Amino acid sequence: MGNHRSITASHDRAWAELATPGAALSGNERVAIAEELRAARTCKLCAARKSALSASAVPGRHDVRTENMSSARIELIHKLVTDPGRITRVWVDALMTDGMTDIEYVEIAGLVSAVLVVDTFHAAMGMSLRSLPEPVAGAPSGARPRTAESEDAYVPMVPVDGLADDYADLYDTRHWVPNVHRAFSLVPAATRLASDLMRSHYFPYDLVPRYTDADHDYPINKMQIELVASRVSLNNDCFY
Repeated sequence: MGNHRSITASHDRAWAELATPGAALSGNERVAIAEELRAARTCKLCAARKSALSASAVPGRHDVRTENMSSARIELIHKLVTDPGRITRVWVDALMTDGMTDIEYVEIAGLVSAVLVVDTFHAAMGMSLRSLPEPVAGAPSGARPRTAESEDAYVPMVPVDGLADDYADLYDTRHWVPNVHRAFSLVPAATRLASDLMRSHYFPYDLVPRYTDADHDYPINKMQIELVASRVSLNNDCFY
């Protein structure tokens, strides 16, 4: 984990999956999500809302890069990129009222998360952003885990004791399964991709609360790793 080969491999996987039809989105739509998230970084409306006491008090239109994308998708992408710390249940419910499905929400959130990991890594290393892939033809699968439950989250998730069918191996139930690991489970492919990126850039979810310096060969120690991880989480407005 954490060496340049595993990081590159996880980036390759993220790009291959970005181009491929998912549960709710076609390959073209998925690549368009990545194009739009890159536009969100320089969106003037997002910047104004980020600095405002209440984001909803700032009206206007987003600076967009893609055509024919629904307003709900644009709002979700831009919010995830620029102001994720102020996402609320009321705001998510409003997206659903505007026509977005829960599977669509989770798939977009998973894609934004994955592409941001790759883009941020490239920027931190002084590298040009990776060119977006050519979309793969095909229709979305429409698949939905039959054991997903609403619980008390913003969207349904697969419970730890609800693994079944082609997602029977989604979690390692031999160890603690944090809610952040289950967040994208309504779209199992998004969970698998997030796990792969987590493993290559940091540690597997189950190892995070219990690893020691004997478990890794990073050039920095656990105290330094956690300092970096905490600072990154703070900069990203991470819920956790």
